[in-house]
Amino acid sequence: MSTIKKILVIGAGIAGTAVCYWLRRFGFYPVLIEKSACIRKGGQGLDIRGVAIDIVKKMVIYEQICKMRTQVECGRYVDVVGKTLHEEKGEKFAFRQDEDVEILRGDLIEILMKTIDDVPCHFNQSIDSIEQNDDDVIVYFKDARVEHYDLIIGADGIHSSIRRMVFDKDEYRLVNLAEAYFSIFSIPNYLNLSHTEVQCETNEKLVSITSDKDPKTAQVAFMFRSQHVWNNLRDEHEQMQFLRDIFHDFGWEAQKILELMPNSHDFYFDSVTQVKMRSWTKGQVALVGDASYSASPLSGQGNNLALVGAYILAGELKAAEGNYRLAFNRYNELLHPFVEANQQLGAWVSESFLVPDAVSKEVAEERSNRILQKVQIISNAIKLPEYE
Repeated sequence: MSTIKKILVIGAGIAGTAVCYWLRRFGFYPVLIEKSACIRKGGQGLDIRGVAIDIVKKMVIYEQICKMRTQVECGRYVDVVGKTLHEEKGEKFAFRQDEDVEILRGDLIEILMKTIDDVPCHFNQSIDSIEQNDDDVIVYFKDARVEHYDLIIGADGIHSSIRRMVFDKDEYRLVNLAEAYFSIFSIPNYLNLSHTEVQCETNEKLVSITSDKDPKTAQVAFMFRSQHVWNNLRDEHEQMQFLRDIFHDFGWEAQKILELMPNSHDFYFDSVTQVKMRSWTKGQVALVGDASYSASPLSGQGNNLALVGAYILAGELKAAEGNYRLAFNRYNELLHPFVEANQQLGAWVSESFLVPDAVSKEVAEERSNRILQKVQIISNAIKLPEYE
């Protein structure tokens, strides 16, 4: 019988909550910690498609996700003076088909959290260091507590602190795709959009405004390319000023959005980044989700990689009866081809957006059709093992 029982999971995002669910279901005792004070509400829309749909059905949450899904009915491309260039139905505009569904990040995490009511979850918690030995892992928390765990799973995102603690700098690479950046935040729905997304793209820059179920609120997205070298990517004031410098002469609604930006309560900014690693495990530590294999936000597949990775990591620990070395080897072996295919998709999509000229009807239609085809193939490019 396995001696692996107590597992510390770091990060209460999609990957962290999902891996806790499967670990608990497979007989382990995970403990979840999150450095933030609470789960962030709202956030960007996340697609669930391909084999990830099979996983959420196994979790018996697919129907809940459908009830809380986004409901954008129309997607519209406009030029810099606001003239409509092309319209599509909302699902095709967002590259979804059949059972594919989109849900806001915060809503999905809320659903996932309800599936792990019996898992201890501690907010405002982070760690200073860990010490691996033959018997267990000693965890030194920032509040001076010291605890022992059998395994550690880092699910703390692209800027993972666990990855930096455990892995040497030559064991991972952060690749900024096409020198691209993005920002997402909420503003008042001053355009009175209703279940509609409007997008303007030109000169390697893109602005979109979406209003979905809340008629008072709109979500804005900025994307652009830049060769700017950041000294401190995490400084919010610097990020906002950078957006002002980039988009001040963009046209369309950019200036009004920039004026509303400082009052947003959920401002988010980052680079379009992939995480490249040969192995996502080291000793008694494993990484899952964006911490280990971010495919890029533009791929639309990060959420699905997190769900698939969490299922396989927990499932292989069960199949190996807690022999974590065997389980970690299988996790790396099974998931790598799927990750590589999705990262190739992420790189291709990143090159396909942010065109030098305004998006024409022909360019928009061709791009949508090609992305739909590629996404359908790649989101199903793994056969899920059965662990029960």
